[in-house]
Amino acid sequence: MNLIGQGEMFAIASSIIFGFTQILVRQGIQNASPVTAALIMNSMVSIGGLFIAIYSGTLTNSTLPPILWYLAIGITGPGIARVMYYIGISRMGVSRTAGISSATPIWGVIFAIIFLGETPNTLILLGTLAVVFGVGILSIQDDDSKSFKDWFQTAIFFALIASIAYAIPPILVKFAYKYQSTPAVGMFFSFAMGNIVLFSWRKILPEKGLIKSNKKGLLILITAGFGGIASSWFLWNAFTIADVTTALPLSRTAPIWVVVFSKIFLGKIEIISSKIWIGTILVVLGGISIVMS
Repeated sequence: MNLIGQGEMFAIASSIIFGFTQILVRQGIQNASPVTAALIMNSMVSIGGLFIAIYSGTLTNSTLPPILWYLAIGITGPGIARVMYYIGISRMGVSRTAGISSATPIWGVIFAIIFLGETPNTLILLGTLAVVFGVGILSIQDDDSKSFKDWFQTAIFFALIASIAYAIPPILVKFAYKYQSTPAVGMFFSFAMGNIVLFSWRKILPEKGLIKSNKKGLLILITAGFGGIASSWFLWNAFTIADVTTALPLSRTAPIWVVVFSKIFLGKIEIISSKIWIGTILVVLGGISIVMS
């Protein structure tokens, strides 16, 4: 009996690729706005999903019910969550943002209890607690003089919103797969809808959702988009096999890979302190504890 099945392996692969992709995104948004990065990434994944769906023949065989769920997924994940995530990266660094957004398993467990009828055991609760402490450590500001209002308006707000929004798609995708398991079709429709949301909301975002990029930023983000396609494909397929409470935490272990890749590639861009290491490790261990349940 294998301890890790194909679905879990897909989730881990998605996490590793996602972690590396964020290194490219971090460099890309030094030459482009967060909204531009989000639009490019969503477009790449949507187009990638379209080509895969056409090649596999799943697009022409799709029915309406799962497509509606995929559109709903696009509003939450590729739409709301993605722009919040990239704004967080630009304001507080990729390691902190990835660590805080990995609190997603907390919300995933809550949503799974409410909508999927799942019951958490002791390991899930302990894992959730570890994630909470990890997020708390990553959220500590060096300047204690800030008021609650000032803290709430800092970059951590965007990362936390992203963590909640990212927990919704796994629940919705399970609803969609009850009709048809068509991951590539889901990638196409959800990320296309995500772009519609981003473009519609850009005026109320920081800097009024400014869309700008130089050639260097565009090239880097397009390159990152190929990583986004691969990461999304593995994750969407993971949910066809594994449970949400297993695949979701594994897919959110990306911070450990981000830290490793940041140390290698981003030494001059952001300093990875011991606090970031400890917080990220707690988040990751919390996610693993949930999986081990």
